[in-house]
This record gives sequence, structure tokens and C-alpha cells, in this order.
Amino acid sequence: FGEEGLKGNDGGAGFVYRDANELFSQFFRGFSRRGPFASNFGGDPFGEFLRPGGGGDRTAFSGRFNLQPSVVKIDLDCSLEELYNGKTKRMKIGRTNIQSQRPREKIIQIEIKPGWKANTRITFRGDGNEVRPGVFQDILFVIRERRHPHFVREGSNLTYTHTVDLAEALTGFDVNICMLDGTTLTVKLNEVVNPNFTKIIPGKGMPYSKRPGHYGDLYIRFNVVFPRRLEPDQKKAIRAAFNRSKEKSNY
Repeated sequence: FGEEGLKGNDGGAGFVYRDANELFSQFFRGFSRRGPFASNFGGDPFGEFLRPGGGGDRTAFSGRFNLQPSVVKIDLDCSLEELYNGKTKRMKIGRTNIQSQRPREKIIQIEIKPGWKANTRITFRGDGNEVRPGVFQDILFVIRERRHPHFVREGSNLTYTHTVDLAEALTGFDVNICMLDGTTLTVKLNEVVNPNFTKIIPGKGMPYSKRPGHYGDLYIRFNVVFPRRLEPDQKKAIRAAFNRSKEKSNY
């Protein structure tokens, strides 16, 4: 399936060792003049270091375990074809533990389900760095949908815009659309197509991720290109054609 390396990991290093003498030195420097066992919280000499939001040199003590977030969020780019058909992605990540700060490679396999949407979240529990002894970060992948050159997704529906000239719009034409599964959809249009016309093809949109076998709809919109100028004989022929059509409609 190919491996994709991840960059921009929010985690950073896992744990920083400190010398015991240095810790105690910083610990006692944090005491106030009221006495060696006094603190801003009362008589608890450890309060400033172990309570969230405490003062003193807390970051040099227990705060060292909390430098990293508990969850690492990583954007996972997917094409519209991948979100239509489904795909298995193998992601290579580097993770550290407390005993060794050297990252170790780990392969995470992600099963992209047909019909998943942007902002779909997939969590891998405990596959990140070790932030405290025996406690590892979670890795959260967030689906990001890449822009498609031909289709626009709106929920489970797809919109496709087709450009036609005025002659085709008036006389009929075929639309051949290369679909996301690699097949070609041919749509025959015999009706007059105006610039606001939309053709709806049921069941040709995106699959529903929670309803296997069910699909949204395909909306075909048309961009009718008008000629910039017409020759006098062309205008005359068009008027004659419309006049004949008007006469027939009166019968």
C-alpha cells in the first residue's frame, strides 16, 4: 500500500531526566521565609509542586511529565477517489519512550471506509510518545478531503459541471463522465438545456458510510457558452427556425 511518513508531530520529547540533588535544591529554594514547611497553600510543603496551577518551581518537578499533549492530532489527506472506493493507508511514525529519547519507527494501518467525510476522526490509543511512566499519547488522525478537479462533494451528493455550446444546448448532446470508481457514465440529453438547468442522476453520488449499498445523487449542471457574434445570415436562419416553431405551437 505504500508508506507515508508523518511530519509535524505535535508531541516532541517524552521525558527529561533531572539530577536528584538539583531537584531538592530547587525544591527548598521554593519555600517562603515563613519556614521550611510553609507554602502558599498552608502547611503542605509539596502543594506548590503537585497541585495544578501551583507556584514555585513546579515545572522543574512534576510538570516535566506534562510537557507533551495527551493527544497528537495529525491531518490525513485523502482524495475523493479514496473516500469513494475506500483505501488502506500505512503511516510510518516515530515514537519515543522515557528510557530512550531516540524515536522508534512504528507502522499504523488505517482503513479508509467508503463514504467517509472530511473531519472524520480515527483514534489510536497509546500509540504516541510515552509522556509519563507507562502512559502513552493517543494519536488522532483527522480526514482532510483534497479538492477534486471535476467533482464537488455536498454531503453524500456530487456535483459535476459540464460546458456546452449553444447549438448543443438547443439540439441535444451526450455527456460522458469519468466517475470516481473508474467507470464512464453516459447521459443522453434531448431536452433544451438552459443555463439554469440541472440534471439529477439518482444513486450516482458518494456512498453512505453507515448504509452499505446506498449512494447519494449526482447533480449535473451546465455552463452554456453563447457565441460572441453572429453573421446576418445566421441570425436570419435562427429567426426563421423560431418562427416555424412558433407557428407549429399555434396549431
